[in-house]
Amino acid sequence: MRRRPQNPEKAAISFSSLKAAQAGDVGLVLSGGGARAAYQVGALKALEPYLDQRTHPISVIIGSSIGAINGLIFAACLKSGYSVATDELVSLWVERTFRNTFAGSASRAFLRSIKIALLQYLSPGPKASNTSIFDPSPLVQRVDSIIEKYGGLTPENRAPQLKSVAVMTTIEGQERKPLIFVSTHKRIDPETLRGASFQVCYVESLHAKHGFASAALPAVLPPVELDTDAGKVSLVDGGISQNTPVDPAARMGAERVILIDISGRDWWHNRFGEPHDKRPEWEVPAGPETFCMRPPETFIVRCQSALGPLLKSCTAGSTSKFMAACGATWPLFTLLKKKLGEEVAYETMSYVALDPDYLQGLIDRGFNETRKLLQNRSEIEFKTRDPHELEASASTSLSSLISGQRP
Repeated sequence: MRRRPQNPEKAAISFSSLKAAQAGDVGLVLSGGGARAAYQVGALKALEPYLDQRTHPISVIIGSSIGAINGLIFAACLKSGYSVATDELVSLWVERTFRNTFAGSASRAFLRSIKIALLQYLSPGPKASNTSIFDPSPLVQRVDSIIEKYGGLTPENRAPQLKSVAVMTTIEGQERKPLIFVSTHKRIDPETLRGASFQVCYVESLHAKHGFASAALPAVLPPVELDTDAGKVSLVDGGISQNTPVDPAARMGAERVILIDISGRDWWHNRFGEPHDKRPEWEVPAGPETFCMRPPETFIVRCQSALGPLLKSCTAGSTSKFMAACGATWPLFTLLKKKLGEEVAYETMSYVALDPDYLQGLIDRGFNETRKLLQNRSEIEFKTRDPHELEASASTSLSSLISGQRP
């Protein structure tokens, strides 16, 4: 979500009425970032000893893009315990390959990948498309089976302390609009929604289709059609609207937020010498009447370094292993390597590669880097953040990378 210029010294909204932060609700915000979602799993494992459900219960969960899928699984499993929730996510990710994640002919997906790569080269940006490289129906079924295994995501079947679960999506059309699907014990107060940049659709329960409505990056995954108060709409990647939906989490009542950001935006900006608040033109702009609500305190986990080298090391010495890891996106690697160099090509593939060694490496990296942030601490250290720091992460679009437009 591109922000409007505003005085950084002026708070977007007053939090004077909130309880002391130490006693407030904790929100979990999971960003998008493709296959790097495995990093989020490792980070959650590292946070496990610090999130006792009695003293630090997670009350709000919201994800964007692939973070929405992680968020739904975590939310569904949470009533069986924090460790059970993270173990289910580990199991999901270490088993991922292109063969068990996507349906259809690999050769046809390969040809579609070439076609889309050329189209993106000529006309960059995640534009509406009737063609997508992948059919994620096997993964949709797998995610739904996990949610159903733990009783679903209705308010009465979730962990008692989990007040709200939501996913960020984008309504596709002539004018793209942000939308969140929310399952909650109590609807958001209209006054709290004043100035929100997104619409809200309340649902009794959330399912895998809601997560994939958030993860449907145009041309890569097909759009998802769902019913809303305004009728049936076509939905695409939530990262086009808000890749780190901290503002919706605050409006749903989170007074402290844990943000696990796998977008890798800092690396890309540093790599090309660009300001960290630079946004792609294709992101949904904020309306002039909107403003962001920020929680008083946050704890941020971000990838500390490039993940392309990790992918390279996990597939080193075997062209066939690397090609299997990239699947039908292999032509994109070749195009990017020729156009922008090997370093950028590997970093781009870090968002799409599905290889057991690489995914386990991501889990380990997320665990170790988060443990380092928590080193010698008995409590999570929530901090007051500069608003620009919270807004610095946005979607990383594969299509923008193909075209040579940095994310």
